[in-house]
Amino acid sequence: MYRTRQETRSQNFWAFNANCFDRKRVISLDNGLRVEGRSPGATFHLDRDSQTLIFSAGDSAPLQDSERTALAAIEAVFAWNPVLKWLRLKCDSASELRHALAAGAAIPDGDDLIVAPEMFWQLPTPWIPRNTSTAFPQYHVMTDGKHHPLRRRQPAGVVYARYIPWLDQSVSFRVLDVDADLERYNRWMNDPRIDAIWDEAGDLGRHRAYLEARLADPHVLPLIGCFDESPFGYFEIYWAKENRLGPYYPSEDYDRGWHVAVGEDAFRGRAWITAWLPSLMHFMLLDDPRTQRIVGEPSATHSQQIRNLEKAGFAKIKHFDFPHKRALLVMLLRERFFRDRLLIPNLTASGQEESLAHAPKRELQPVDERATAQ
Repeated sequence: MYRTRQETRSQNFWAFNANCFDRKRVISLDNGLRVEGRSPGATFHLDRDSQTLIFSAGDSAPLQDSERTALAAIEAVFAWNPVLKWLRLKCDSASELRHALAAGAAIPDGDDLIVAPEMFWQLPTPWIPRNTSTAFPQYHVMTDGKHHPLRRRQPAGVVYARYIPWLDQSVSFRVLDVDADLERYNRWMNDPRIDAIWDEAGDLGRHRAYLEARLADPHVLPLIGCFDESPFGYFEIYWAKENRLGPYYPSEDYDRGWHVAVGEDAFRGRAWITAWLPSLMHFMLLDDPRTQRIVGEPSATHSQQIRNLEKAGFAKIKHFDFPHKRALLVMLLRERFFRDRLLIPNLTASGQEESLAHAPKRELQPVDERATAQ
């Protein structure tokens, strides 16, 4: 369970975390926000009664940096106010910034712009590195009798990063590096708890061969999840059409699935899973905008994982039998994820629209579940 705590001190938020050189700090002020980064900072007035963020007409920063500064401010407002339904933006009607925001992040409304979180969260720029955010052209090929789009080459390094306010840490996913991650992966897979699910216990030689095969397979993307600089788990993102799951349901070209092994016990629990799980789904939906469905096939007996997936927005589709296990097909729709705003937990637990004028500064705090179970 979670409780919310009102904060009297200034809050900090970090945006554009996928590249440390582009990272921006957002500071919550009494009447606005200040965004700081490598370039000169910018201060914006925030009218809480009208839910309006006002941009300075005199900002002379280059358009690209002005746009990123604006996006950082918008992300912080939505993160601090997770049930806010929209945010009104005011800026010079003739400015390049206004035209840039209207082209992708906002809807024109008279002289103003309106930003809805379900639209804003579909922009790749704040979370995905610049060189990986373009959809790969569609070109169909055959692999082992499966007709599917040709997949892009594996990226390298960090592919997604996002600041988590209630943890005051950033969660990120980077492509696995065999030399750097082999011993860690070997330790995780030889943990009896993980081996019971993955059945991949073995020596370093076996695991090196396994990981090298994954990196060579364009339908699988092996990732290491980190909180700040601490690796906590191994993830495999796959294209369902070419995967073993594909023949068991009417798979579509850009359906994506995933497997996970949280290897570090220190990163278990609800405060952590509500950070990494929606962030991983967010990455899959941003990585290719043609992905409309995310699928999974947990063991039918893995009740805890199934409960977590239901809370994350996955629907139960059907039970079916793999050669090695009885599984449950689960599915998360793109529309459900963004429309229901599943990226950020609802800290008010009310499900009702919240005005900025009455929205206290909040920080999500984990509560001892054993102490509140009764």
